[in-house]
Amino acid sequence: MSSPALETYLARLYTDDAVRDAFLLEPRAQALLHGLSPQEADALAAMDRVGLRLAAASYGAKRAARGTLEKPAQRWWRRLLPVRR
Repeated sequence: MSSPALETYLARLYTDDAVRDAFLLEPRAQALLHGLSPQEADALAAMDRVGLRLAAASYGAKRAARGTLEKPAQRWWRRLLPVRR
């Protein structure tokens, strides 16, 4: 089971260029700096760096295609609510 700190840090690795660049230079040290346990830091240090870059680029392209300024009706959670008339 992963910790909230690990999940948060992974999300930042996929979405924040500066955090990702720092991680790629010093993976274990950066993971520890962001509050991960030594075991989590070791696991992240062994991650596939090419895969990380590809996934980050893919997520970035999806965000760019979606646009940063959505209309309220386009928000995903609005589709879950019942329609009021």
